[in-house]
This record gives sequence, C-alpha cells and structure tokens, in this order.
Amino acid sequence: MPPAFLTQSFIFLHAAAWSIGLACLPVTSLAADGGLSSLTLTPEASRAEALTYATVVPGTVARMLPAMSRVQPDTTHTVTIQPAGSGKIMTILVLPGQSVQQGQPLLRYQNHALHIARLQQAQTRTALAAAKATEQEAAQSYARGHALAGQTVSVGEAQKRLAILQQAKESVAAREAELGMLTHRFEEEYTSPTETHAEADETSTIIAPFSGTVTQITTAVAADIEPTQNLLTVSDTQHVWVVSDVAPQDAALLAQGGRQTLTLPDAAASPLLCRMDTVNTVADPVTGLVRILSRVENSKNLLRPGMVLNSLLQTTQQQNGLVIPSESVQIIDGQTLVFTKQSDTKLQPVPVTLGLEDQNSVIVLSGLKAGTQVVQHGSLALKAMTVLPAMDAE
Repeated sequence: MPPAFLTQSFIFLHAAAWSIGLACLPVTSLAADGGLSSLTLTPEASRAEALTYATVVPGTVARMLPAMSRVQPDTTHTVTIQPAGSGKIMTILVLPGQSVQQGQPLLRYQNHALHIARLQQAQTRTALAAAKATEQEAAQSYARGHALAGQTVSVGEAQKRLAILQQAKESVAAREAELGMLTHRFEEEYTSPTETHAEADETSTIIAPFSGTVTQITTAVAADIEPTQNLLTVSDTQHVWVVSDVAPQDAALLAQGGRQTLTLPDAAASPLLCRMDTVNTVADPVTGLVRILSRVENSKNLLRPGMVLNSLLQTTQQQNGLVIPSESVQIIDGQTLVFTKQSDTKLQPVPVTLGLEDQNSVIVLSGLKAGTQVVQHGSLALKAMTVLPAMDAE
C-alpha cells in the first residue's frame, strides 16, 4: 500500500485532470522520441482552469533569507503624557488599545495649580483695575497742578504730583506684567499638544497629540497626580517597527536597504513589502544575534505591536537572467519543466534548468527564450493531465 501522502496526491491530481479531461483532446504523456508531448486544450478547458500566462523577461532574482520578525511600536512616534499640574483624576475617557484621533480628549483632571493660577489672575486683574484708577486720578491731579503751577499751586506741589503719577504708571505696568505672565502660563504651560484647560474653572483635559492608539494607562479615577507622573501612552500606529534577529553570518549577507517580505497571519492576505532600514553592526551580547530594523507604513492597521511574523530578507546574493514565476515550474518524473504557449489551444512541456529563486520568481538558465509565454496559474492541473495517462498505462 502506498504512503498516505502519495495516495492523497494521486487523488488531487486525478481530480484536477478529470475537471478538464472531457474538454481536452486526446493527450499522451510521451512523444515517440521519449520526450513529453504537447497538450491540446479547447478554449473551454482553458477557461475552466482559469489558465494565466507570464512572459519570460530578463531580470534579477536575489536570494531571500527566512527570519522570524516581531512588530513593535515606533518609539520615535510614541508619547508618554504627564500632566501640567497636580490634582485629582475626574474621568478617563479611553481604554488601552483604543484608536484615537489628534486632539481627542483622553482624560480630565482637577488641576490644583490651574485653580491657584485662576485666583492669581482674578486678583491681578482687580489690582490692575485699581492701579489704572489711581493712575487716572494722579494724571488729573498733575494736569491741574501743572496748569496752576506758580499761582495757586506751588512748583514743588506740581513736582510732587508728577512723582505720584509716575509711581501710578509703574504700578499699572507691574500689574500688566503679572497679568501677561499668567496669560502666558495659561497659553503655554496649561495648553500644549497634549493638554487643554477650561476657561471658567480648574478642569484640565489631556488630549491625543496625534492620531494613534492608546497603548497604556497608568492612572485611575480619583487618583492624585503630580506633574512628573506618567498618565498614559499614545503610539502612532500609522507606522510600526518590524524587528528581525538573525545570526551574524547571515546578517553579513543582507543588502542594506534591501526589501523585506512579511507574511500575515491571515492566509488570504497578500504579503507586505517593506525595506530594511538598519542592520546592526554589533550582535546582542545575550542572544548573539544581529538586529534588523524596518519602519513599516501601517495605515490599514494590519500590523499590531506584539505580533510575530514570518519574513524574508533580501541578501546580496543575486543572479541575472531570464525570470519566470515560481508557480510556473513543475517536476515530472524527476524532470523540471514549464508549459509554454504554442497557440491558443496548444501547450508544450519544456524542460528547464533553474538558478536562484525567491518567494515569487526564479531564474531560468536554459530551456527558454525571452518573450516566450509560460503557464502561471493552472500549471499544476496541466501536470496532472500529463502524469495520469502514463500512470493509467502502467
């Protein structure tokens, strides 16, 4: 009895061949000279198997190094937010892992420092109003004294009134400076890309400095907080870091700035392509591995921090030649071949010699010419049509 995997392969190939066998003209696996004969398919058979073709073109294929990669937040776009003042948490408006937009409120707290600043602002405004009133009275008194100087008002009295006026002006200037300093505090200290404040009370609101994800919350409702305390962390998930660790001898083969292919957990999803930004020149003293870092665009949120992915890293080992899709290549009776398009209904199996291969393409060293069309999708079904008649004959 043949092994189970051979039996399953036979069943799969037989089913593939049966699906188009009725729409195919008679086929034999070997020509008179012992080589593989051509296949003749009706247009209906080609459509039934959804055959697609690729053109043989000159190109370059690089060897790809397999590696395990993990997704990390982009620390250059990660902010840990601290409050501008001390106080008490009133409400938390988000949850860890929640996506937020720039300017969105994250939490509110009662800001004691803001309360004191508001009192100072009110007192200073009152003092400024009083100073301006005093200045106005002093200005009127001096104007009268100056007009009557040497008559009913002595010159000394006029000079005294002038000094009082100057003192009143200095008092107004001092109060205006204090008010300006408080206004600056409200605009700069209590207002920032991460915080705003209410106009009428001492409530401050922590806001998102950019669109991203709340990755950590380190406080709670009714908790007392201080300006040096970390409240929460927001990460810009529009970009993430993909970190790969490889052996030093493999790292020496990597192409700086070369491409990296990431395989997503969803089997139906297309692989993600990115570029290797840095290849560390020093191995980690604990693991002995070299770290490769890639900054990846993640606007569709396909990558989440903590994910572990299979990836392929481009090396400097490259080969030039004629390039075809790896999907086109089949092995029959130990012979590597592709199916070339002779006409709309005729396909010819052609032995080929292959060179370097990546995840999608392979170099053809011999057997094909540039411009030839080869079957891409559907080559496995054609293999079944070629193999099964020979099996049945045996």
